[in-house]
Amino acid sequence: MEAHRPPPSDLDRSGRSAAGVSSTGGPVRRARDPDPDGVAMVLAVVAGVLAGAMRPSPLSAGLCAALAAIVVAVLLYRGSGTSGARAAATGALGLLALALAGAGVAEARAAAVLVRLAGSGRTVMVDATVAGEPEPVRYGGRWVVLSVARVQTGGRTWRTRERAGVIVPESAGPMAVGDHVRVAAGVERSTLTDPLGGQPAVVLRRPRMVSRSASRSRLLRASEAVRAAARARALETIPPDRAGLLVGIALGDTSALPAEIDNAFKTAGLTHLVAVSGENVGVVLAAGLGLAVGLGAGRPLLASLGIGLVALFALLTRWEPSVLRASAVAVLALLGVATGRGPGGRRSLCLAAVVLLLANPALLWSLGFLLSVAATAGVLWVGPPAARALPARLPRAARTAIGITIGAQAGATPVLAVAFGQFSVAGLVANLVAVPLAAMPMLLGVVAAAAAALHPLTPVATLACHAADPFLAALIAVAEHASSLPAASIALSGPARLLPAVATIAGVVALRRRTAALDRAASTRSSP
Repeated sequence: MEAHRPPPSDLDRSGRSAAGVSSTGGPVRRARDPDPDGVAMVLAVVAGVLAGAMRPSPLSAGLCAALAAIVVAVLLYRGSGTSGARAAATGALGLLALALAGAGVAEARAAAVLVRLAGSGRTVMVDATVAGEPEPVRYGGRWVVLSVARVQTGGRTWRTRERAGVIVPESAGPMAVGDHVRVAAGVERSTLTDPLGGQPAVVLRRPRMVSRSASRSRLLRASEAVRAAARARALETIPPDRAGLLVGIALGDTSALPAEIDNAFKTAGLTHLVAVSGENVGVVLAAGLGLAVGLGAGRPLLASLGIGLVALFALLTRWEPSVLRASAVAVLALLGVATGRGPGGRRSLCLAAVVLLLANPALLWSLGFLLSVAATAGVLWVGPPAARALPARLPRAARTAIGITIGAQAGATPVLAVAFGQFSVAGLVANLVAVPLAAMPMLLGVVAAAAAALHPLTPVATLACHAADPFLAALIAVAEHASSLPAASIALSGPARLLPAVATIAGVVALRRRTAALDRAASTRSSP
């Protein structure tokens, strides 16, 4: 009797079937992908960035040649279709290439001119661009982070790419992101810094503003106008504390957020709500693409519209690190929508992290980026098993929502504990209540910002602010109540900051065992 063969539709180009049977009926041994999600790629880049940051020196020609040779070798091995040993060698070479690339970009970023001049007593002339929103300081003036392009002193000129901080007096007038400035000042080392310049490594002392000009970018000027209009409309429409929270939740602009509200959100473990993140990107995309689907848009148009919305939102929020991460993941997903194929959520996150770290290694020291990646990883890896471990009598939607919240907390809590030395005991319960409440202000705040910038639509902005007000009041009540609970937040110091990470790992292990036991029980019940 002739051996059974699977139908032609079940065969791939290599003659294997979906069931692991060859075209001749025999079993096929498939090499298991040891890193299907790309976690090893992220770890390789992180290791390279750390190594490069520890040894600041220019990227040498030898490193470039070695990297090029490795890339060529990887491409040759991938195209040869050889055995598992060669596949393993290919993977190892690919990871080595990523590590060397991370080291290279980190070395180039860490080789700073101003760091070498710090403490020399020289006065330098700096040509720079305002890189972040000016922040008021306690004794007057504003803290401004500059992206330095050129440094002059002693008749010499260097072109560079590094950041410097400076306190600008109020008399200097308003400053916005993208403004070009020329400053004469002394240079000193900063006490709050990191080796890649995510925080400025130097501070400009006794600054003298030589010249200043507005950004030539029409996009940046338009973005600043929209943010200013949103702040003004919110402050005119609703109470100041809620207005500051609205623009913080929607745009990441915390300049109008009262300090007591900010502290309450930190104590309650709700800091992520006032830092724009993937949830903001998801809300904007869901609203925009949902409307487009209702109008009958097809896949290519949906993808194009989604990418456009992501780019506009990233511009409006000043390229916050968490938004960059979410935007990269969203673009990968949208490209998958357009083509009908694409990486899954986990692999999209890893690919986005690799691309962003190679483009800007300073993100490794950005709290917003680390929080965004950690929380998203928790949602993707911990959220599903957490939802499955909950009692089956709960509605599926409730289990999914609780699982997502648990996953996000499992990822974000260790990062927050290390960064701030605090562990929010009330954070999980507070997030279960606050996260669903925050979705409407996130969307309504963006609507208010867009409408406030267009005078004919000012009533729409006012209406959006009024509609968001009850949700904002509820969020503030949740944060204040959670922060006032006994032992709502536990202070940690030294090695104790790692305890939440250890507890999280132990909880994830226990959760995995619980879901495995549930799977075995379900298999036993279904067997005859």
